[in-house]
Amino acid sequence: MPDMNPLKATLTLLLGLGLLLGSAEAQRDPRSFAAPLSPRTASYDIALNLDTEKHQVKATQVLTFTNPSEDTIWTLQFHLYYNAFRNNRSTFVAEGGVLTLSMSEEDLEKGRWAWIKVTEAKDSRGRDLSRNMRYIRPDDGNPNDYTVLEIPLAEPVLPYQSCRLEMKWQSQIPKLMIRTGYNRDFYFMAQWFPKLGVYEPAGTRFAEKGAWNCHQYHSNTEYYGEFGVYKVAITAPSEYVVGASGFLLDQKKQGNNTTHIYLAEDVIDFTWAACPHFVEVKDKWQGTDIRLLIMPEHLHQKERFLQPAKNTLSFFASYLEPYPYPTLTIVSPPYYGLMCGAMEYPTLITSATLSALPPGIRTTETLVTHELTHQYFMQMLASNEQEEPWMDEGFTAFFEGKIMDRYLPEGVVAWDRMGLHIGSEEFRRGRFFEAENPQVNPLSDFGWEFRHGSYSPIVYGKAAVALNTLEGLLGEATMQAIMQTYFARWKFKHPGRQDFIDVVNEVVQQRHGDQFGSDMNWFLEPVIFGTEMCDYSVASISNTLMPEPLGIFEEIDKPLLPEEEQPELYRSKVVLYRLGGLVIPQEIKVVFDDGEVVLANWDGQARSHELVYTGEKQVLSAFLDSDWKTPLDKNRINNSYTLEPDKTGLQRTCAALLSWLQAAMLSLSLLL
Repeated sequence: MPDMNPLKATLTLLLGLGLLLGSAEAQRDPRSFAAPLSPRTASYDIALNLDTEKHQVKATQVLTFTNPSEDTIWTLQFHLYYNAFRNNRSTFVAEGGVLTLSMSEEDLEKGRWAWIKVTEAKDSRGRDLSRNMRYIRPDDGNPNDYTVLEIPLAEPVLPYQSCRLEMKWQSQIPKLMIRTGYNRDFYFMAQWFPKLGVYEPAGTRFAEKGAWNCHQYHSNTEYYGEFGVYKVAITAPSEYVVGASGFLLDQKKQGNNTTHIYLAEDVIDFTWAACPHFVEVKDKWQGTDIRLLIMPEHLHQKERFLQPAKNTLSFFASYLEPYPYPTLTIVSPPYYGLMCGAMEYPTLITSATLSALPPGIRTTETLVTHELTHQYFMQMLASNEQEEPWMDEGFTAFFEGKIMDRYLPEGVVAWDRMGLHIGSEEFRRGRFFEAENPQVNPLSDFGWEFRHGSYSPIVYGKAAVALNTLEGLLGEATMQAIMQTYFARWKFKHPGRQDFIDVVNEVVQQRHGDQFGSDMNWFLEPVIFGTEMCDYSVASISNTLMPEPLGIFEEIDKPLLPEEEQPELYRSKVVLYRLGGLVIPQEIKVVFDDGEVVLANWDGQARSHELVYTGEKQVLSAFLDSDWKTPLDKNRINNSYTLEPDKTGLQRTCAALLSWLQAAMLSLSLLL
């Protein structure tokens, strides 16, 4: 047993007893975990009332925070996300966050702004802490931003000890903004309560010393949270159907209202939704209860939610680990709630649909797959979405492509009449390369540093394409070993990019030795920290007839004479270019006129490279990356060159177009 400081050992024992006693009530329910999955650093007990007339919430909240470090902590910092919508000069709005998608001119004229306000804060000894609390602006100093609240403590939280904070607060719910709010009788309550930031001990991600990580609410970023247990009592009008993170412990009807008590364990957040029109559809996958809340007019589309959910859960059960939570809630909002129709929260996701959504347009299936993948990246792997958004969205987009293309190989867009089939991975690649300037930001930038429309193409697109390229280089088996190691090592923790890089290098060395070099930093560092593009091309092919051999050669005793018959020999040359700045090894397939295929390798470093062959055969064509191991190569058109162009692709496209036009004209003729 390793040596341990006696004080620290005592505090650790007391903390363990406290967790055991504190979770006793939860353990009475068979759906509760027998042992905690996470450190449970920040836990909440919240009781709230939803006022559907005023669109307000009033709540009491008890926070139990455990100091995860050897530091002495004197303050607590909270996110107050709804304050991003209290004026038009908040950091969220100043950075381009849309404020008026649901707010009408009348709303603005009458001052119907959203807000959240802590009215009382007391410690476990009843001391009033609210008098000294203050708003801070750690990122930009914007005096009009009120999204971070700091509360000084009367006495500090000592290393590995816990504190209890009792709060009262109220909020004005925003008209439906991105991710959260209400519209008509639909409520989607995300980032709705005073949420503690993450205290990062020294050595966590970028932290050189312990400090709070509690950023303002930026328009391009999402969230970062600490693991804990949430017990939330939601009181709403009885006609409302409520869905929430975790599982339902109890329901109590009181007059015209019903209180729904939910418990969510080992999660980093809690979200809920309410609408009187929801129809509940129940299903099951292994030990997980699936609950779909859907509008009646969309009920015929229920399998477009349920089947991809089961596909995704099955995929991760075999690829990584089974989904550990007992429940999954899927919310399909009404058409007037679509602003929250593609979001992910612990054990609760949203996905949108339409009554007449064509079966070949797999938007609903894609969203279910994407948002459910977030239960792994970043819900269980609690990376920082604000500082390293690609580790959230990029990883999720990578797996979304794998899952969708496995279970729907005909494509996320499938239009048979036009021969149109677009796969999910193709879609992600297009998302990156369609950007006006895909080199604006490196992946390593903080989320709010992405400018001029670069966030989505780079954070989602480039990251997914880069991971696909890494898999192409290493092989699927090695990539799965990397992801399994990364997930097993860092689940219910806060990994950063260096943690992933370290795992990649470790696994590649174990499985391949020095085949790819001493490490994979030659690929990972320029992809993560740089902005260079990858573009390789086959520039030209030439076959030059060599002159008949005349004269004295090393292996003959007398000069060869012109009249002696010799076979025709060709000097064939394939010229390759590196047009981009990113260096990736290349495999080239060379096809000769007799059908022979030769594979060649190039380290990809020089700006140009040539392959030379001498013999009776001529080179007919050359293909760079014919197995498509390098999706990061931005121009696939210049990856091949042939001396006799193949017209079948053009002919097939023209035939499909003519067929479609013919069908359209026949349909039109019936109306004349």
